[in-house]
Amino acid sequence: MTELSALIARALDDMCEYQERFTRDPGHAQVSLAGIPHALVPTHVVASDLPRELVEILGAELAPAVMYRFGRLIGLSHAAAFFADRKIGMTEPQYRVLTGPFHFAWAGYGDVQLLLWEPKLDEDFLVLWESDNSFSAREALNDGHRSRACHLQAGYAAGWASEATGLPIDVQEIACRAEGVSYCRFAMAHRDRVSLWMRDPRLHRPTKQYKVMPASMPRAASA
Repeated sequence: MTELSALIARALDDMCEYQERFTRDPGHAQVSLAGIPHALVPTHVVASDLPRELVEILGAELAPAVMYRFGRLIGLSHAAAFFADRKIGMTEPQYRVLTGPFHFAWAGYGDVQLLLWEPKLDEDFLVLWESDNSFSAREALNDGHRSRACHLQAGYAAGWASEATGLPIDVQEIACRAEGVSYCRFAMAHRDRVSLWMRDPRLHRPTKQYKVMPASMPRAASA
């Protein structure tokens, strides 16, 4: 087993144990994960209704940035709570980054397949990944929208990776299922280098040209 495969197996077990502590107490109007209060919100509201309201209020240019910031705050919060609960310190930065995709799936944002894994703790940090079931892309397709939709997912990944590494990580969506392709593809990089990375041809190859490494929860067998 490679080092990355071993980390993925560990992350799978760690996240499964953590997510077992999801509880509901309707008598106190409380939903909690590992003691952290949450509120359940329909994906259609987050992926379609809220962005539409933001466009009306702020305009088409600012609305995606707000959704990105919203996702980033959620990712930061989820990551900080998980690392503190599991006592995963900054001595394990790669593992901290890698646990993000598993929480991403448990939280319902999408799955993750790693295409490039270069999580260096400097400006050369780079992780390229894809998802074939982002809820934002799914809702956009259901509504007939054909534009890039996963601002919330990109922000969430940026927040988790920033909390994991202590670096200012940004995430850009390179392609989206809502635009008619097979996967949503994202590049995670240091804020000062993300624009430069976007011009790197390594980020724009067909999926079959990468050594794909699933970093997601197992899918239930079809009935």
